[in-house]
Amino acid sequence: MMSDTKRTIKVSDISDEALIEICRAAEVVACECPGYLARILRQVRTFRNYTTNCIEQFPEDAETHLWLAERAEQAEMLLHQTMIELMQKESLIDDSEYIILDKLSERARVTALKQIGIG
Repeated sequence: MMSDTKRTIKVSDISDEALIEICRAAEVVACECPGYLARILRQVRTFRNYTTNCIEQFPEDAETHLWLAERAEQAEMLLHQTMIELMQKESLIDDSEYIILDKLSERARVTALKQIGIG
């Protein structure tokens, strides 16, 4: 959930909307790793939902789609944990377990400026 006082996201509440906000905060020409991971995570979630819907549409292939959904869920958990660990390494998560979007944006801006020789 987005905090009203500052742009943050609770680590335990990384919804699709939150992933979009992470992408927006990380978008610059410089290192886009947090945003890139967020986009991949969102795609994996979309795929998992898609395979789950396939079970209803193609009941004869339910076993295969359940397997795909389980594998997608495993990938989602790994990507989620990787994204959190990256943000912790970059000090983008505060002591209350919130991702600080403004700090992510500032980090991206400073990196971009360094790449062009300013800062």
